[in-house]
Amino acid sequence: MNSNFNNVFDSFTKSILSTSEKNYRDKFQKSYLNEHHSMESTNSRIALDDINSQINMYSSDFFIEQAIKQFRELVGKEGKYKDRETIGTHPDFTDLEKTDDIENHYIVSMFVDIKNSTSIYLKTNDLAWTKFFKNTVLRIITIFMRVFDGHIHRLQGDAVFSFFGWKDKCEEDAIIDSLNAASFLLYYIENRLNQELENDGLASLKIRIGIDFGKKDDVLWSEYGLNPATEVTTTSLHTDLAAKLQNKAPSNGILIGNNIKEFLDLPDEFLGIKTYQKNHEKVEDKYILEKPEKRYRMWIFKHQNYLKYFPYLHHKDFNLLCQINEEKFYYPNLSALEKEQSLKYIVENAPSIPEQIITITDYRWSKENRGNEAREAGSDGKLKASRSFKNTANEGTSYRGHHIMKCEILKRGKVDKTLEFGIFIK
Repeated sequence: MNSNFNNVFDSFTKSILSTSEKNYRDKFQKSYLNEHHSMESTNSRIALDDINSQINMYSSDFFIEQAIKQFRELVGKEGKYKDRETIGTHPDFTDLEKTDDIENHYIVSMFVDIKNSTSIYLKTNDLAWTKFFKNTVLRIITIFMRVFDGHIHRLQGDAVFSFFGWKDKCEEDAIIDSLNAASFLLYYIENRLNQELENDGLASLKIRIGIDFGKKDDVLWSEYGLNPATEVTTTSLHTDLAAKLQNKAPSNGILIGNNIKEFLDLPDEFLGIKTYQKNHEKVEDKYILEKPEKRYRMWIFKHQNYLKYFPYLHHKDFNLLCQINEEKFYYPNLSALEKEQSLKYIVENAPSIPEQIITITDYRWSKENRGNEAREAGSDGKLKASRSFKNTANEGTSYRGHHIMKCEILKRGKVDKTLEFGIFIK
């Protein structure tokens, strides 16, 4: 993993765990972790023996906001909506408050739930610690929703309900934001947070995520309730199904509705079918809704496969950049690009690599077009890059769907590293 991501994720862990520990200690004049667990300090986490001297810094709002800012920069998010970060009514629909008006507008709905949260209290018999642990997890989830332009609609006990989509954002980009938020959240939990919790003698965190997309005509925005107890929210089958998808999702897994798969024309590599055992046989569970009136498919979103196409997550000494029309840079899987754009890919090496190593390095470029449009044009599959010279290659955007640019870095004629960059096209 890129050292910058290591630093950001360490900052998240330090800040979030420190805040929970500080709140608990301040309220009850004791440290649950220190009293109930035997833990030794390491260089990669907060030394709990010295927590009194560090906790105020790590738990400050300034510290976490700086970490969020750095995370946004690393993944290419501009924080365009950070001034509208609220909870409750989506900022684009506040004009519906205290009215009987209705409005149709697309939205992506996401539910994230802490799995087996009830057992936290049963194991500790400590309501206060249960509260602070659950709040720690909810804070982690909201950070990743915020970074990828999500709006937190509601905290529901041990779950977070959020919307992705704005009136000035296209449907493709809203769906991509939701997939990125969910995938990076699980990446952080699996590769950083759970290691910290295990080091501290605590159980690994497991969450479940459900996401679905409702098109404009399938989502109605309006106010519910009786004044003053009212809420502006959606009436949509696909908002309801997001909650059901979360409930059926595997541990540390994502279930998506078929609208997401179809709208982005996602490749099979990112999709799996949920199964269960019946009479010692594996049975496919394909539908989140199976009624005489309507059947609607669900898919496991294979976030580990998707994250392969973020080269900065996997290499410390090389990165793959992409420049659009020789102007701004496009970060991997950031948004859906318009067609007929020119792309220039550039292999960037870390300054620490000695010059003599670079001189014996060669590059082999290829691409993989995927999706229905490329297939119909007879241009799908793995192909040689259109134009390449050493550490740069040029391509264009032609077909809707998700596509891959690959650069193999060769040393002395053998593949030393493979950089794979994912892009979406509208």
